[in-house]
Amino acid sequence: MANAIALAYPDCNVSVIDFENGAMWRNLLSLNNIKKIKFQNGIRVSPPEDSILVMQTFVPYYWPKELILKPNQRLFFWNLHPHNLVPSLLPLPFLRKLPMNHFGVYKLVAKLYPDLISRLRLYTTTLIDNRSLYFMDRSNLELTEKYLFLKIQNRDFIPVPAEPSKIKPLLTDKSELGNPIRFGWIGRLCDFKSYILVYAIKKLDEIAPFFQERKMEFHIVGDGPFESYIRDKVKECNNISIVYHGSIAHQEIDEFISNQLDILMAMGTSALEGAKLGKPTFILDPVLEEVKKDYFFRMLYSTTEYDLGHFIDERDYIPENTSLHDLLKDIFKNYSMHSNKSYSYFFENHNLENVKEKFLKKISESRLEYSMLSPLFFKKPLLLRAYNKIRMLKA
Repeated sequence: MANAIALAYPDCNVSVIDFENGAMWRNLLSLNNIKKIKFQNGIRVSPPEDSILVMQTFVPYYWPKELILKPNQRLFFWNLHPHNLVPSLLPLPFLRKLPMNHFGVYKLVAKLYPDLISRLRLYTTTLIDNRSLYFMDRSNLELTEKYLFLKIQNRDFIPVPAEPSKIKPLLTDKSELGNPIRFGWIGRLCDFKSYILVYAIKKLDEIAPFFQERKMEFHIVGDGPFESYIRDKVKECNNISIVYHGSIAHQEIDEFISNQLDILMAMGTSALEGAKLGKPTFILDPVLEEVKKDYFFRMLYSTTEYDLGHFIDERDYIPENTSLHDLLKDIFKNYSMHSNKSYSYFFENHNLENVKEKFLKKISESRLEYSMLSPLFFKKPLLLRAYNKIRMLKA
């Protein structure tokens, strides 16, 4: 986004605060209107005068002590992960995930933190009321509502962007698929992604015999701690061939998808990698346990409010549904139509150029200044302060 703004508006000065050789630092273009500001632990740093400081949201008591702002510093927050504003109520390492994975536990523990939850609600509404907080999608917004026991009225979003591919998608000529049909997954093999991936592969193996004239391959691009789990769970799939590619360099992903895949299954920004190349793309939703009910499959282009994957709940299960079979039957028959719909969805909703203009418009409307944030917002919970002292960290 910083590169796109600097390229489009040479008179606009863009400064980026990051660790030297951090991800943003490494990927910034060498332009006269882009300035790198080094962030170092223990050393104070401030944004330029008369700037608008854009940050991803986080719970305010984790505000970096090195970041020093003037009272009139304008602020803008972009929520790009559903847990950004959700507090860790049991900060001990072996208990940290328990409330996050079980909402009933979270509600129970939250009763011990009435002041903290109240402060976070007020913090969030302060940002929203001053047009200074936007969510990337429905999942981010609704999970924030759920865990802060809050109702957010403004359902305007700034979706996550992606750059169009330099490879031109084939949108009109490819009406028939070859044989075998090549499905693919792009993404890290971690817990919340792997359970639904295993389910999708098994379901594909289950319905493959209904398409006897077609052979099927499933290509997995990515690595992670759950690779052995996936291999074990799908080793008995006999109707599809599974190919593991490991990690592929980011700059090679477009060419791989374009040349090696016909249909993509993914979540998050990985789904956009397929859609921008005109590949019919299924959205798979994250889940933190094995999927044992009948999950309802959907295409990326059929999602609402820029949803790139939400944590699965009961609404995502429909007993004995045939969604995957029905969608594949139609894709095999009308590949070009699904290809065009996937690309159009990307271009209209997530294309970097379009998102950039909305991003700039929303920033210009922000009214939040640093002085408007109550000092109470930055107060750490008692249990967290105690835990930090036990670990001999500065509270």
